[in-house]
Amino acid sequence: MRLPIALLSLALCLPAVAQDSATKPADQPVAAAQPPAPTPIPVPDGPVVKKQELEGGLILEDITLGTGYEVKTGDAVVALYHGMLKEGGKVFDSAFERGMPIAFPLSGVIEGWQKGVPGMKVGGVRKLTIPSKMGYGERGAGQDIPPNADLVFVVKIVDALQTEDVTVGEGEEIFGQFVAVTTHVIKDKDGHELAKVEKPYIWIPGEFPAIQYGLTGMKAGGKRRLVVPKELNENPVQALPNLPQNVPLIIEIDLSVLRNLSPRR
Repeated sequence: MRLPIALLSLALCLPAVAQDSATKPADQPVAAAQPPAPTPIPVPDGPVVKKQELEGGLILEDITLGTGYEVKTGDAVVALYHGMLKEGGKVFDSAFERGMPIAFPLSGVIEGWQKGVPGMKVGGVRKLTIPSKMGYGERGAGQDIPPNADLVFVVKIVDALQTEDVTVGEGEEIFGQFVAVTTHVIKDKDGHELAKVEKPYIWIPGEFPAIQYGLTGMKAGGKRRLVVPKELNENPVQALPNLPQNVPLIIEIDLSVLRNLSPRR
């Protein structure tokens, strides 16, 4: 089943019951405090300030025009969304209700998202009305999305992985899964250097999402600057165990050699 976004189940942990210290066994470990559960976020609503209808019947209605980075085709974004069936309005999935934005590449979601989100800017809110053929088609998805169902999503772009080609390479272009050899400098959001790798480093698939998403489309011999949202800085990098996680990063990367592992679609 191909979902609009790869979601993990959210397990809500109940707080531990307080126990009197006089009756608590001496060897019983103290339970770690559980973080508070996320608070649901109201789904944005308001008048449409801009409307477009694209080929195939995809309708884009902007409720808020963002002012930040403009999302391009194939970018990775951090988004809140609220998904409903067009007929009847039944909600089948909502990051707003969970109170947590999700980070994902547009290349991995349904066609209606791939064509409907580019052009949005960070901070923007858009309503997508997606015809079935750009959603889940005749197969539907699970029990909540029946076959041939048109879908409606309210989408807010919270952040995005920003890419800027400083130098465009002339070699092979990265696509899909790949192995890449680079040198790179990693900085914090204020430009302070955190790590510098001057010896060639081999990136393998799945090692660091920001690299997997941020190098796509780059050509060997090129140099690219990535501005990485904190949501895409969650996996430790094997070569940089002390790199802080869950904070924004700036990565300046030189690509020398690559090998694509799957055929181009």
